[in-house]
Amino acid sequence: MRLKDKVAIVAGAAWGGIGAATALRFAQEGAHLVINTRSRAEKLDETAANIRAAGGRVATVMGDVANAAAWEAMTAAALTEFGKIDILVHNAAQSFLKRAVEFTQEEWDRGLAVTLGGPWLGAKHCIPHMQQQGGGSIVFISTVNATITNPLFGLYGAAKGGLNALTRSIALDYGRDGIRCNAIAPGQIVGERERERIARDPLEDALSRDCYPLGRYGTPEEIANVALFLASDEASFVTGIVLTADGGLTLQSPEALVRPSFRKRWRDDILVPQPRDEVDLQY
Repeated sequence: MRLKDKVAIVAGAAWGGIGAATALRFAQEGAHLVINTRSRAEKLDETAANIRAAGGRVATVMGDVANAAAWEAMTAAALTEFGKIDILVHNAAQSFLKRAVEFTQEEWDRGLAVTLGGPWLGAKHCIPHMQQQGGGSIVFISTVNATITNPLFGLYGAAKGGLNALTRSIALDYGRDGIRCNAIAPGQIVGERERERIARDPLEDALSRDCYPLGRYGTPEEIANVALFLASDEASFVTGIVLTADGGLTLQSPEALVRPSFRKRWRDDILVPQPRDEVDLQY
């Protein structure tokens, strides 16, 4: 087991998404868990039940990651129940889809407080305990929208871009303490919540999936596997990176996504191989 007897805090572990899948995957690899969400206690309880069914030990903490009190409760639960903190995973985020000048001050502050402030508070409360025990691993869930963007994603992208910078800063400042810090940048991940929404618009779904070289979205379980690697000793020489797990979405140029002749070159070939025009690219 890759995380046998490790203690992990996973913030944002309800709703059947990345956090819940990560907590369960960690439990399957022998970790003890403290899991958190702000609302929907029944979903957090569902995650906990799945962990226990897999033979894991888990404590649940309701609380807002934007508030220090929630982190005080999570760290206290980890130390009281399990005696230490080895791993921190921050998955929680909140945003609003608006153009830059349309946000209210409250919306802007709230998005930053949860999506960027939450990870900082998590690190602030967990790192001292990791230092005392000689090391630990932090994994932040970022997004490809920190480096590319979509319409109305300004607040979300700004917060996650800051999160990427925070990842690098923590990795640099605390590496000599044996603490590694990395982030994951997923593309579109479809879990329990998203499946119902996607099913309402099959055309949008088909066009969206067609943007991905793999021809599909990711799953929470796939991101959980990436988090497992980064949290485990298998990644003992990996720190300060933002690992992209996006099905190839961001490896393409804008032309490859929208220009009909470029799209045809590889999408159509999947079904009906086409003859190539010979082009000399040497100069």
